[in-house]
Amino acid sequence: MDPGKSTVDERLIARFNQELGPNLQNMHKCADLVKFYRSELEDLRNKITITSAGCIPSVKSMIEVSRSHLMELDSKEASVDEFEQEITHRIETHDTLLEVVGEKMRQIRELQTVRDYLALVKDIENISQELESSTNAKDDSKPIALYVALSGPNSILDRIKGLDAPNLTMYARNTAFHWHDVLKAKYSAEFEALLRTIKWPNLNQTLEQFNPSNDHINKLVVLAEYLFLLKLPGDQDLLSVKLTPWIICPHYSAPVELFVKPFKQRFQFHFTGNKQTNRLDRPEWYLTQVLSWAKENHLFIGQHFQSPALRAGISDSSVRLQFIRGLVQLAVEKLLVDIEQIARDEALFAHLIDEVLTFEQELKTTLGYPNSYASVVSVLLQPVYFIKWMAIEEKFTTDKMDAMLDTEDPFELLDPANLDELKIPKCADQFIRLLDAIRERYCNLPQPRQQLQFLDLQLKLIDNFRRRLVQLYNDGVNATKILNAINYLASVLRQWGENVHYLHLHMATFDPDAEQVSSVFDRVVEELDHWQRTLVNGLVTWIVHEITGRSRPYRHDAWPTMSVHDAQETLMMSATASEMFQTTIGHLHDMHLELSENVFTIVLRMVAALLDQWMISDMVMNTKFSPGGAQQFQFDMTRNLFSLFGQYVPKPTAHFKKINDACTLLTLPIGSAMLLRETLRSETVDDDDLTQALREVGMTIFNKTAALEVLDRRMDMSRRG
Repeated sequence: MDPGKSTVDERLIARFNQELGPNLQNMHKCADLVKFYRSELEDLRNKITITSAGCIPSVKSMIEVSRSHLMELDSKEASVDEFEQEITHRIETHDTLLEVVGEKMRQIRELQTVRDYLALVKDIENISQELESSTNAKDDSKPIALYVALSGPNSILDRIKGLDAPNLTMYARNTAFHWHDVLKAKYSAEFEALLRTIKWPNLNQTLEQFNPSNDHINKLVVLAEYLFLLKLPGDQDLLSVKLTPWIICPHYSAPVELFVKPFKQRFQFHFTGNKQTNRLDRPEWYLTQVLSWAKENHLFIGQHFQSPALRAGISDSSVRLQFIRGLVQLAVEKLLVDIEQIARDEALFAHLIDEVLTFEQELKTTLGYPNSYASVVSVLLQPVYFIKWMAIEEKFTTDKMDAMLDTEDPFELLDPANLDELKIPKCADQFIRLLDAIRERYCNLPQPRQQLQFLDLQLKLIDNFRRRLVQLYNDGVNATKILNAINYLASVLRQWGENVHYLHLHMATFDPDAEQVSSVFDRVVEELDHWQRTLVNGLVTWIVHEITGRSRPYRHDAWPTMSVHDAQETLMMSATASEMFQTTIGHLHDMHLELSENVFTIVLRMVAALLDQWMISDMVMNTKFSPGGAQQFQFDMTRNLFSLFGQYVPKPTAHFKKINDACTLLTLPIGSAMLLRETLRSETVDDDDLTQALREVGMTIFNKTAALEVLDRRMDMSRRG
């Protein structure tokens, strides 16, 4: 289609082409067509012209209605324009009023702010004046109530928080600080006077010996509650004492501070300066003293002063633990002063580590001191000292491990009399104790990161111990001794892997949401198991070689020509088997005495499996048996070899299935044997029938091929083709 032509043009062209046809001689019809269409157009115009008599009524009606609507719309439009002008005028009037009212409201708000500001100033002044007048009055509770109204919950300081009034805030805070200091000094003086009255601090006495009167206790409790309420304005965490970048001691409340104060004075007197009790090589002196003070007094603090703390709104802190933490902080500050000098001497540093760990253990087990609190061990966990600590631990434990294995007989059994149980070499037991001692030293460290470094030390020691055992084996130590040591070590590590302590370390190392939670000892146990399997395989191979090496007379006995034994005479073991069986007896007896029960069971099973296979492949399949020879062979196996193993296992035939099947086939009555062979050779019998036939004669492991090969070893079968 030509883009310049409309659809109407196209329709007209098609109409003209249809009227005129393809013949050019019809062009004269064009004039007639023009007249016709002009007539048609005129007729249509008349039909839609409202003044024409020929106009269609519906069209005429529609046009009249439309004109009416247009006139109505024009009227409405004129009304809307008038309304818009009126609205615009009113809006302008209202905007002017709003501007005037807004200015008045702004002035009112300013006046209200000034009024509130002055009211706050007045409240602060009033509280300050009342505090001034009531501080020296007899009613001690009123100043505290006024101070709480100034600085406590829902106080004036809380109301000021949302205001942009820095000068007012500073004025209120300074006022609060001033009265905090005044009131704290007042109540602290009264509190300390009472402490002196009851002869605090309690030194070297039990709670029964230290027995203040109820009147004094009640006054102390009331004063303690006042002091608990006397909190400094602002964030309490900002009051924490930062001893080092890694050691931050939270602020403790005023009553606890007063309880600790006399202990602090005594501590500084004895353990600072040139006092004889201030010695770098005796850190246990001040650590023991701190523990003693804590043990003698923490219950008294907790029993009497936790309740006033709760009434003062302190619900998230234990006053008893605060007191202990205050005493511990004395030791922390002392060690921070001494640690650099102590660390220069390895012996002093090692001694310090031992004493600190003992202190930590006692602190946590006896007094319930939380891991989250700063403690003396925190000083040793600073990176520069922790690295030195780990180096000392590694050197000490490695030397101790070497000493265990360098004794005259490191593999002496721990309990030689208990021959039926686990055979534990002395060196293995000592090594496990060493590993457990390492765990006890680090299990109370506050962070998993440090605990994992000690775990790495344990794993490294285990690997070194395994390597030393390999070296001793290569130097000629009996394999059974090495096996017992490896077996005991692996069994203990498997149990430890399920211990909560080591499971937590595993979760700290790996994904805690993992579906399978394994053990931190998986790798070392796998290596120990691999080495144990290697030793067991070597030991079993040697035992079987020793037994089979003495079997030549037995293998070359007159099996094809032996006559059937007289039923009236007792059947005896083959004389040629005595050396072989005696060797078996000796080795099994020695292994049972020397090996742990579970390892011996593995060795016994493997020896039986190898003998079972060897007896078939090297003995039966290389020999022909007369009926008498088969009878003798069966007796030697079932009544002698099986009995040797029957001393250690309840069902020896289960370990010698091939020999048992072979004896059954060799002694099977000739008729049954021939029928079985015929059945096995038949090509028309399916596999299920073959299996059923073998089971019927007592086969447990032999298949068709093996059964036919054994049947062919019978001399009586050979003669019958």
